[in-house]
Amino acid sequence: MKKFETFTEWTTSFANQGCFDHINAMTAFDEWLGWPSTEALQTLQPDELKNLNNKTIQFVPQSAEQDYSAVAYEEYIYETGKVPTREKSWHDIFGALSWCMFPQTKATINQLHYHDIKQFGTQQRSSLRNALTLFDECGVVLVTTNQTLLTALKQHQWQQAFVELRHLWHQASAEGVAVYQFGHANYEMLTKPYVGLTGKWLVIDASAEIAGLPLNVQYRLVDQKLANALKTGTLNDNSNLYPLPLLGVPNWYDANEDFRFYNNTEYFRPKPNK
Repeated sequence: MKKFETFTEWTTSFANQGCFDHINAMTAFDEWLGWPSTEALQTLQPDELKNLNNKTIQFVPQSAEQDYSAVAYEEYIYETGKVPTREKSWHDIFGALSWCMFPQTKATINQLHYHDIKQFGTQQRSSLRNALTLFDECGVVLVTTNQTLLTALKQHQWQQAFVELRHLWHQASAEGVAVYQFGHANYEMLTKPYVGLTGKWLVIDASAEIAGLPLNVQYRLVDQKLANALKTGTLNDNSNLYPLPLLGVPNWYDANEDFRFYNNTEYFRPKPNK
């Protein structure tokens, strides 16, 4: 994976790409004037958020000398409700925004991590925690019942999925697919997009007609469905996660309006033979 360099000076010039449309609409992200404080991030919560240990979610500064392991991080959030947030960190800013946009799902992921750690210990990360971590960082949620499109994605038939069926993406119809960015690492890397950037998609089997509702209502419904899916074992391992070249998603990246973009087989790779 490409080594990722963060910005040191504030800019949201990258946010004019379509992949930021939802976060711009939900939080006016593209209008922010500087690095947000934890107090400013707190104001973006739609309501007072609580985790599944009934602790109020609070974004709190993480000092330079604090260095949480993945285990300590999840335990700390579950036991206290406090989410450590580093200064001038895109990763942590988008992590906080994920809490604001998907509160039920983030709380469910945190609880699943916590219970798994208590049951199996810290020596080796379980298949459940591997899957939860991968989705938390890189997940994209597709809401659709269109099996033709899903099969094309699973089989890496990128021309069919992104060109032939392009008209179905973001469409509020029975055959369409609604798309919701979840992974905060995806958002971080999309601040400096590069060919090769790939997320992991998970499907919610529901009509994409949801995309015709107000955006905040869409997120509330998707969050509820996603949290319920995780509670019932959808991510016990990585088997339900599939690669998604993020820059190939229609309307997410300007360069893919030229369909020759999809001819790059180093990025849009055929499915490996097993």
